[in-house]
Order: sequence, then structure tokens, then C-alpha cells
Amino acid sequence: MRFKFNYLEKISRFRQTVATSWRLLGLLWSIDKWLLISNAIAVTIPALVPFAFAYIFKLVIDQVVLSVSSGSIDLNKFILLFAGGFAVYTIQSLAFSAQDYFNRLLYTKIPISLYQIVLSKISTLDIAYFEDSEFKNTLEKVRDAYSWRPLNMMEYLLFGFQSLIQIVVAVVILATLAPLLIVVILIVALPELISRIKESELSWGIWDAQSPHRKKFWYISSMLQERDSVLEMKLFQLPKRFLSEIRGIQKNIYEDNRVLATKYLGINSIFNVLGGITFIAVLLFIVLEAIAKRVTVGDISYYTTVITNLQSGVGGLFRNLVRIFSESLYTASVFEVLDAPPKIKQIEKPTKINLNKPPLIELKNVSFTYPGSKKTVLKNFNLVINPKEKIALVGENGSGKTTIIKLLCRFYDVDEGEILINGVNLKKLDLNDWYKALGVLFQDFVKYEYKAWENIHFGKADEKENIKRVVEAANLAGADPMIRKLEKGYEQMLGRTFEGGVELSIGQWQKIALARGFFRSAPILILDEPTAAIDAKAEAEIFNRVEKLSKDKTVIIISHRFSTVRNADKIYVIDNGEIVESGSHTQLMKLNGQYATLFNLQAKGYQ
Repeated sequence: MRFKFNYLEKISRFRQTVATSWRLLGLLWSIDKWLLISNAIAVTIPALVPFAFAYIFKLVIDQVVLSVSSGSIDLNKFILLFAGGFAVYTIQSLAFSAQDYFNRLLYTKIPISLYQIVLSKISTLDIAYFEDSEFKNTLEKVRDAYSWRPLNMMEYLLFGFQSLIQIVVAVVILATLAPLLIVVILIVALPELISRIKESELSWGIWDAQSPHRKKFWYISSMLQERDSVLEMKLFQLPKRFLSEIRGIQKNIYEDNRVLATKYLGINSIFNVLGGITFIAVLLFIVLEAIAKRVTVGDISYYTTVITNLQSGVGGLFRNLVRIFSESLYTASVFEVLDAPPKIKQIEKPTKINLNKPPLIELKNVSFTYPGSKKTVLKNFNLVINPKEKIALVGENGSGKTTIIKLLCRFYDVDEGEILINGVNLKKLDLNDWYKALGVLFQDFVKYEYKAWENIHFGKADEKENIKRVVEAANLAGADPMIRKLEKGYEQMLGRTFEGGVELSIGQWQKIALARGFFRSAPILILDEPTAAIDAKAEAEIFNRVEKLSKDKTVIIISHRFSTVRNADKIYVIDNGEIVESGSHTQLMKLNGQYATLFNLQAKGYQ
């Protein structure tokens, strides 16, 4: 039963290798079919030339023997044979040059195209994929693989094709001498193929099993190089501890590979010896045939070269098949990402509604659990947000506030219930149109290391450059005075990654991010902990602006600072995915419930 399982597993892996190889060829064909064809031709010629050269050399030897035995020289034949030898040699040299040329083009063009294809796909993946630990492991493999593994696999496919041509030609030639020789050579070579495939499987197993460790390796490496983490780690004297972890990970991977390499060094050495014995036995057979005058003296050289090319072709084919198998395991991860289906599916004929103005938003009996989790974050949740209403969501971490925002942004679809926009289910709207209606600023905003004006303009990147509007948005966020103090003003490169860039404080970066949100000028403004890194005075100024300038917008605020939310039209206290209190600040203070308790605790902290 065990044998049957392994057999089926190997068949499955073989099919996967063939499928991955075929897909890779199709992908490269779509990128540049003529470059692919040129490389195939370039590897074909060197596979044929040795046979032609060996045959010419056989004729030369036979002609020499004939000249010695007859005592006369046929000069014309020698001239013709040497001219043929020169032509074949020249063709081979030109083929090698062409192979190098097309190979260079392949290694230059294909990575650029693959980079675009993979990044384009990753950029379209739903948020759920990036919050799935298993898929993140796959992305980790792809990060290691897609820049060079597919190219390696392509090269091995081409050289495997070259070896196959060598084998076919050698088999056809040897069939005229002794077909049994072919069987003997293949019988000796087959166990080597099986052994090398097994070695490749085990090598892949080490890589695959270590992928979580590899992810940790890159995470720690990143922390040891990032400015924000370096500051704290130096203070807490953590680098030695993390470097020790990296050494441990590397040591485990090295040790596993050393044990595997040692084991198969002995096995492969045995196959090398068997190959040598086979070659000598075949050579002896040809010599005996020559002594018996069944073949010429030149045939000894010719068939020896054919046998050598056959062994070389078989060995090359097997080596390249093993490499193809190995690289296909890595490359399959690339196709796994490229094949990832959208979790949030667009409807074919979306309903069109007016999203230029703030719509009525309703969450009706919404229940939601994150994929892979057993905890229900929202259950039978109901919320109505009227057009141009300013609401605030407050509550402890993990209560479900940010989940509500993710569902409103349709990063996830609800498990039960529905979200209605002007009475239309959110799933029936065009997703791109809905995104344009949203201006969202998350607490973990992005610090784009571009020019200051570009950072703000990214809020609506498809709009024509408009510095006047950029400055207006910066003024709304309170970022304009800070930007003007920079050496190059709005042309200043931000961040330290690029030459001439300047680093900003967290609070300054947050003002830039707020300006980006204001520049978007969407009818729905969502602020998820937008002022966490800004002092109380700056926060008050910003939200006074938000209140004045968002009269024609729906505003949804999530904040732990109650001074931020007290001016909202309605405040909702969320606890364990449920609304436990709602009302204005005054109403909730009179209720003297959870909100009032938390507000008074914060107020006491400022006294």
C-alpha cells in the first residue's frame, strides 16, 4: 500500500513538472516567441556538429589507411575532407557565439517581463491573501524564485532538448551497428536518473520545510537594517540576539544540505564507475568488430565518438531532467501566485449609482469571520450611516472597528447579511467606482519616498498634476508650513532611501498622509486612528478643519482619543462586534455607561 502511494505521488509530481514546463514555455512564447525559437535553434546545432565532425574524421582515418596500404594519396579527397572539417568547425564556433548571444538576450529580457507579470498579479491580489499565513509562505518562495528560477528552468529545458537531439542521432547511428548497445547504455543510465530525481526531491524538501524559517530570516534581516527598528534594538542591545537566531537558521539549512550532499556523493560516484565500465566494454566490442573486419579502422573512432556522445547526451538529459524537476518545484510557486483567483469577485454587469455625493450606507445583519479563524468578529451587526453624517467608532482593540472599515472598503465580503449603498448591495457595484468614492487613511499609512508634492498627489494619481490643489490639500492637513520649511519645499525628496532625501518625524509623515486623503476629495472620508502620532494641539487643529471642510462629506472616524470623536454627530461604542452604546457625546455622557467611564478616565489623565 505504501509503494502504491509513493508511485502515485511520483506520477503526480512528474505531471506537475510537465505542466509547469509547458506553462513556462507558453509564458516565454507570449513574451518573445522569436527569442525562444532562436535559442532552440542555437542549442540544436552544437548537438549535431560532433557527429558530422566525427564522421569526417572517420573518413580521414579510412583514407589514411587506404593511402598507406595502396602507397598512393588521393589529394582531392583529403582537400575535400579538410574543407568539410573546416566548415563544420566554423559552423560550431558560430553556433556557440549565437548561443551566447541569444542566451544573453534571454537573460536580459525575460526577467524584466517576468518581474512585470508577477508584480502586476501581486498588485491585484485581495487583502485576504496578504493576511493568510500559508499564502504569505508561498509569496516568500516566489520572492526567492521568480527573478531567476524560471530562467534556470528555461535554460535546463533548452539544454535538455539539446541532449535529446544528441541521443536520437546517436541511437539512429548505433542501430546500424548493434541495437543491443543502446539497451546496455540505457539500463546503466536509468538508475542514475532515479537517484538524481530522489536527491532533487529531498533537496526541495529541505527548502520547502524551511520556508517559515526563511521568512523569519528575512524578517530579522529587515529589522537589522531598518532605521526605526535599529534605534530601539541598539538601546535594548538586541542585535546579538537576533544575529544568533539568523546563524541558527542558516546552520540548520546548511547541515541538512551537507548530510544530503554527503549521502549522494557516494551514490553518484558508484554510477560514475559503472558508466566508465560500460564505455570500456562498448569500446572493446567495437575494436573486436574492427579486428573481425566487420567495421573499418575509421569506424572505431567514429563509433567511439558516437558512444561518447550518447553517454554524454543521456547523462546531460538526465541531469537536465533532474534540474528541470527541481526548478519546477520552485517555479510552480510562481504559477500558484499567478493562478490565485480573486476572492472579491466583480459582477459582470454592475449597478450604476451616483457616487459623486455621499450615499446612504447600511450594514444589515452583518456577520463576519476572518478566513482561517474560528472567532466571529461581527454577528448580526446593524449600522446606518446617513449621507453627510459624521460618525465615530470607539472601543477597545479587537472589538471589530477596523473590520467594519475593511468590509465597507470591500477588502472582504460579509459571510452573512449585506451592506447596502443607496439601497444597492455593495457586491453589485463596480469596485473601482466604489474605491473612487472612498478617501481612507489607515493608522499604518504608507510613507512614499517620493517628492513631497508627489506624496500628496498619489491620493488621486489618475488626475492631471495640479500643484495648486496639492497645496490646498496640504493646508487642510496642516502640512503646508512644514513642507515650505524643507530645503526644496514641495520638490523635496522625502525619506533617506534616495540621494538628497530628508527624513520626517512620524507626526510630519502623518500630516503628509492626511493631505493625501484630503487631495482625494472623495464623498466618503474614513479616518482610522489618523492622528495617533500627532500632538493634541495639532490634532485639534486638524479635526476643526475636517469638521469645517467636510460638511458635504460622510466622515467615519475610528479613534482612541475621545477628544477627537466628541464632535461627531453620532458615536458608536463597539464591544465584541456589537454596538453597546450610541448617541452624541452629550447623550452618552448622560447615559453614564461605558463611553462616559472611558472618557472620564482619559480626561483624568490630562489633569
